[in-house]
Amino acid sequence: MKKFLSLLLIILIAVAAAPQCFAYTPDEKLLSEKAVIMNLQDDDLILYEKDSKVRTQPCTLTKIMTAILAIESAEDISKVNVTCSHAGVHALDGTFSTYFGVKEGEVYTMLDLVNMMILTSANDAANVIAVQVGGSINAFVNKMNEKVKKLGLKDTFFLNPTGLDAEGQYTTARDMATITKYAMTLPVFAQTVKNVSYTAAKNKTHKEYTFFNDCELIPTATYNKYAYEYATGVKSGATEAAGYCVSATAQKDGMSYVCIVMGGKKTTIDGTEYTSALVDARRLFRWAFSNFKMKAVSTETSIVAEVPVKYSGETDYVSLVPEKTITSLVPKNVDESTLIIEPVDMPEYLKAPVKKGDFVCKAKVIHAKEEIMEINLVAYKDVHSSVIKYITDFMGGLLTNPISLIIIALAVVGLGIYIYRLYRKKQRLKRQKVRLAAAQKAEEPRENDYKDKFSSFKDDIE
Repeated sequence: MKKFLSLLLIILIAVAAAPQCFAYTPDEKLLSEKAVIMNLQDDDLILYEKDSKVRTQPCTLTKIMTAILAIESAEDISKVNVTCSHAGVHALDGTFSTYFGVKEGEVYTMLDLVNMMILTSANDAANVIAVQVGGSINAFVNKMNEKVKKLGLKDTFFLNPTGLDAEGQYTTARDMATITKYAMTLPVFAQTVKNVSYTAAKNKTHKEYTFFNDCELIPTATYNKYAYEYATGVKSGATEAAGYCVSATAQKDGMSYVCIVMGGKKTTIDGTEYTSALVDARRLFRWAFSNFKMKAVSTETSIVAEVPVKYSGETDYVSLVPEKTITSLVPKNVDESTLIIEPVDMPEYLKAPVKKGDFVCKAKVIHAKEEIMEINLVAYKDVHSSVIKYITDFMGGLLTNPISLIIIALAVVGLGIYIYRLYRKKQRLKRQKVRLAAAQKAEEPRENDYKDKFSSFKDDIE
């Protein structure tokens, strides 16, 4: 292994699928029941969470999903006119929920209604949107839950488009962070939630209306004890079952975060009463921006480990590097000496040929005894194979392998037996040939016999 310290602290998922969380602790103790802060640029890295997977009523944050479906219902919602329906306007008659006061028959653009719903938390605007987009409130709620599934969320289920408490309705801080993140990719939504105010133009059915943003993290011209100068949205509110809740985003020095706080309550700090959800959100943003930064922490040329390679005449090792250049969120005071990179299931050796970029194994990145992430390690460059090296390595392997040696010994013995038997057979054949030749020679008439017989015959004639 070499150049382990060429990678600084990497805090990233992999994936993926679910966000990774590193157990950092904020400077101040949180007052609310549930919270999560997620970096939006580093594959949804969660810096801190508190009971973020515990199900709870979604409160007014539900309207973020309602806004998503409204915005995605048309290419340009500023050109979509919506006539306020009886079902939408009167759906909450007899309740004491927050409403703007739209009247049946009034015409607004879809953009007007989205701003009305988000900035003032108007439940009547949410229901009018639901009837317009879904055909009915129930059909719209079905669309909301279909969108939940498309986002891969398993701990969210909506029963209305407003977020009013309803038995069987639930979400989590983590799921709401994912929903908010998705919503912020929609330019219309991103603009709406940071509006200090919005004006719906006068028309034949209603006068001009100006609404002001009730998310108190958004800085305004007037004094606001919760205002956070880097806040860019999103939505806050409260219900009896959910407590005080806020979904907020902030951006500073090129860094972006989403923070969800749920189950907040009224609390007194230095003699002043505050809503804990807003206080906690602001604390988490300040802590994150003060303690973390984005930095390129590894490149495709940072050698992490080396693996022996067989059958190559060029080199004995293959260098392993990260699959891609990684830009990650790191603590501003990171200590390189605390970084450990451990390859996972690294092979004992590779066989040439090896191509540049071939996956070899994974590696765990560990900081302060905590596993931060898993990365892919790949071959740094091409390694070609050699036929001669293959043969010599193969033979060398045979001679060092006990099983191979036994097989070779048996083969040698077998070959020796075979040669010995072949030799004995040849010897037998040779002796048989000699005996046969001798026998044939013995049966041939001798020359003297012929001479004697000829002499006797000659004497008889004479």
